[in-house]
Amino acid sequence: MNKSRRTFLATAAVSTASLAWASSLRAQMQDMRHMHHNEPEQERPAVPRLPAVLCKATGTVGIDAAYKMLSDGSDTLDAALHICKTQEDDPKDHSTGLGALPNAQGEVQLDACCLHGPTRRAAAVGGVSGIRNGSLLARALMEDTGNALLVGSDAQQFALAHGFVKEDLLTDRTRQNYALWTKIHADPGLLGAGKYDPSWPEPLRRAHFMPPSQREFDLLVHRCEPLASQEGLAPAATWRAVFDALAPVSQAVYVSTIDRKGQISSASSSGGQPWRMPGVASDVATIGAGCFLDPAVGSAGASGNAEASIKIAGAHTIVENMRMGMSPEEAGMDALRRIVRWYNNDMDALRFVEVVYYVLRKDGAYSGVSLWGGDGTGNVRQFTIKDAANVRRTEDCVALFPCGPLNGCAMAPKA
Repeated sequence: MNKSRRTFLATAAVSTASLAWASSLRAQMQDMRHMHHNEPEQERPAVPRLPAVLCKATGTVGIDAAYKMLSDGSDTLDAALHICKTQEDDPKDHSTGLGALPNAQGEVQLDACCLHGPTRRAAAVGGVSGIRNGSLLARALMEDTGNALLVGSDAQQFALAHGFVKEDLLTDRTRQNYALWTKIHADPGLLGAGKYDPSWPEPLRRAHFMPPSQREFDLLVHRCEPLASQEGLAPAATWRAVFDALAPVSQAVYVSTIDRKGQISSASSSGGQPWRMPGVASDVATIGAGCFLDPAVGSAGASGNAEASIKIAGAHTIVENMRMGMSPEEAGMDALRRIVRWYNNDMDALRFVEVVYYVLRKDGAYSGVSLWGGDGTGNVRQFTIKDAANVRRTEDCVALFPCGPLNGCAMAPKA
């Protein structure tokens, strides 16, 4: 056997082993995700039942206590904020609060909002540094002022004047993640060939990269893992750290609550898109985009690509669709189709857009819809609901595209 033939076979063997390893690791990650956040799937009640709490799957940690608060007669916003605060206080949750992944300068900046249906009040904060509980800060802004949005250093000063404590929101883990991200993107040749987000102009487009397929992505992650180890990340953390460095997605914590009287509130908290430009606010800080309600209709919220939701005022669009008679699922799917039209049905551009909408109607009917059937790690998009059936249920989102963003689909659905 000649040398080139031996080299080819050896390379093929390594690639096959790497792909098998990546597939196995994704399966392990999904199992862990289910173990920590998900519940066995239960049959959805035929008739909506109140009270109800709807949230992103990670909100499962605080959902039981929030539901009990509703059952005991607590205000709907207090129950929603309990879940947000639980996630903000958890250093292992890298989506918001303590331990959130930082921006491009290594600083954690939070966005948060709250909407109180009974009094028709709402407020949001954006780009706030050094304040762990952004959701509680949004409530303070709502209750103590007549303003609807406060951002940046002035939001931090408002927080300090109202008893919040300034602290370093980075953890050892997220400092290592940031060092890994800077190292990977300091070497343009490391990424190899792939696709770039056409929504960005040159030369910034080069920072928004995606391998051409799931297989190539898995191989790239495997190649970059030694860099994660060099930054001190433990073996169990290297895959996820590289993934977040290569394909960051905003994962806002969204919660909606309805009590027995049909009173609605909602809240959301986010560290925004990891590695984002400092000062860039997400859809969470844009009431009507990432979070909205009408006490006579229902509520909706988002996680994922903030720009897409901002461009179509996604949460507001969904609530208005329900006002016109659409079901929660129909209302959410219509918003996703509007995103597709906004991107001119360009499937290459849409591969860089991951959006999930969580929808709760006033009568307790609900849905979760997603642009893609799964995320880049291979996990199916899900949400969690607990209502008067008194069973916590995790359900799969209804997807516009049944495939995943890393492989894409052959064509866009009909508008």
